Amino acid sequence: MHRGVQEIGGSAVKRVSAAIAAAVLGLSVAVTGCGTPSNSADGRVTLTLWYWNGSLSDSILKQVDQHFPNVHLVAEKIGGDFESKLISSFYADDPPDITGINSADFVATMVKDHSQFVNLLQYSEVRAAEKDYLPWKWDLASTPDHKYQVGIPLDTGPTVLFYNADLFKKAGLPTNPTDVSSQITTWEEYMAAAKQMKQKTGVPMFDNVNTVYAAALNQGDKYYFNVQGQPIYQTNPIVKNAWNLAVEAHQDGSAANIPQWTTGWSAAVAHGGFASFIGASWMVPQVEQSTTEKGVWRVAAAPGGPSDEGGSFLGVPKASKYPELAAKVTLWILDQQHQLEMYPGLGLYPSTPSSYDNPIMNQPSAFFGGENINKYMAASAKAIKIGYQGPYDSSVNGLINQQLSQVALNGKNPQNAWKDAMQQIYAQLRRVFA
Repeated sequence: MHRGVQEIGGSAVKRVSAAIAAAVLGLSVAVTGCGTPSNSADGRVTLTLWYWNGSLSDSILKQVDQHFPNVHLVAEKIGGDFESKLISSFYADDPPDITGINSADFVATMVKDHSQFVNLLQYSEVRAAEKDYLPWKWDLASTPDHKYQVGIPLDTGPTVLFYNADLFKKAGLPTNPTDVSSQITTWEEYMAAAKQMKQKTGVPMFDNVNTVYAAALNQGDKYYFNVQGQPIYQTNPIVKNAWNLAVEAHQDGSAANIPQWTTGWSAAVAHGGFASFIGASWMVPQVEQSTTEKGVWRVAAAPGGPSDEGGSFLGVPKASKYPELAAKVTLWILDQQHQLEMYPGLGLYPSTPSSYDNPIMNQPSAFFGGENINKYMAASAKAIKIGYQGPYDSSVNGLINQQLSQVALNGKNPQNAWKDAMQQIYAQLRRVFA
């Protein structure tokens, strides 16, 4: 789940989950049909696929027609608000035959309602393929009773520790990835290292408090709601512990208050603006593109344990005229070999664990000091224990992160900020749980 909402600097709070749930469960939306044709001129069955830029390999998609002689795949790269356009196509009764499913909230909503997507478990090929995917990832697109599957896993986002070895050395901390992984294993040890970093070098350990919160939260096995959909965000000790760690990082001066995905963050990576962060696999190219200096940034196991920060699925809408064929094409696109091929070019970390031992994924990285960074990502992906993800997680998460930013940027009292976050969440969700 993408819970790492970057509120530092006043970016908008994500409240898309409630809108998605409302739209799917009955509110009207603007309709824009995709005009799916059923057959091509040469007698092939035409299947349409919707995806967003960078989510699938264009080269692999072009090979579908060769592998399936009876299929003509029309792959449409949808820009803008992908999920709103997909919901609109549902109301027009004209969705694509295969579609990407991205945000955790949207996946959770589709699983809870599952009226818009085919149950892929009705097909023997899908049931046989389940063993090829990470079990926890597969389950994210499955109902709690495991009887209904709305999607096939695409990529995932295992987390690791990214750290500046030069700054770690100046602070008197271990610098070798093996030593870092064995000596800084818990949040207590990580926070102690952060204090040492600040005292010895004056440099903050963390990029921002929101990253700290997201990392600690995602390592838990419970989040904002239980499997029955009841809210537990106020009483779950995992949530409060993540909050307390983020507040501690701020109070110790260990957070740089620099949001990710900004030029300021890239500059800080290049010029020692902060010493480390826990991030998903797709942060590798973000670090690499931020500086040309090799061997400074390294990768180790994340303190506190493994976690996931998202990833996508492909599903087959019920309106498809050829659902079984669409399911077969989906499985082919997302098989082990193709996920392996998509990793180097697109940075999509496979959801097929058999890919992890392949040489393609285990090349020494000159940028990261010649180490095989996949060693830590693969270990993280295999060990993840994920909790229930609900349709309203982003609403809760966004409001908590907004208050954390108030603490970090405006000096708001942390106790008052927590209280305000709880009140705002209740006000936003009280109609849902009345």
